[in-house]
Amino acid sequence: MLKDRREWINEQRINNLGKLPKDIKPFYDRFNVETPLSPEEEAAKKAADEEEKGKKKKKGEKKKKEKKKKGKKDAGDEKPAKVLFGPSEVV
Repeated sequence: MLKDRREWINEQRINNLGKLPKDIKPFYDRFNVETPLSPEEEAAKKAADEEEKGKKKKKGEKKKKEKKKKGKKDAGDEKPAKVLFGPSEVV
């Protein structure tokens, strides 16, 4: 492995006009390639994503309904707002 890293560093120096690479991470990432999914796996993944989105939407709708219930008051229940001016009631 040490020999492979040295060779990779030398290749980078040649390609980058004698400059050393700043990070060794690209050396390790060069073989980390995701394998393509089969059609069955892709369909299963899409179905799972759609189910999650549906659950999130349902949760969001419930929260909106709760907020409406808490924040909304009937027009007949409201009393005229007191307008406070002058000295306070305690004085």
